[in-house]
Amino acid sequence: MKVFISSTFVDLEAYRRVAIDVVNGHNCQPLAMEYFGARPEDPTAVCEEEVRACDIFVGIYAHRYGFIPAGQPKSITQQEYELAQTLGKPCLGFIVHKDFAWKPE
Repeated sequence: MKVFISSTFVDLEAYRRVAIDVVNGHNCQPLAMEYFGARPEDPTAVCEEEVRACDIFVGIYAHRYGFIPAGQPKSITQQEYELAQTLGKPCLGFIVHKDFAWKPE
């Protein structure tokens, strides 16, 4: 089973590592930016390809909106989620509680 892990990176790197470890621990394949490598396609196209390939979508969200590519109205993180919804992928969302202590940017 392929599990796409979506989130912003800088603020959630440690949480992404835990999610990847959990996915690996269940003998599933994580589809995560950490494994995408260098590709000739732009990042949006790569993420779209990986979301299309997944069986389950996991979103981890906190206080950052994410990178908005030039000429696009939404962050890649939001585009990933919306595509997963459009494709009818099972989606699991983990959202930081508003009262959870968080380092300001």
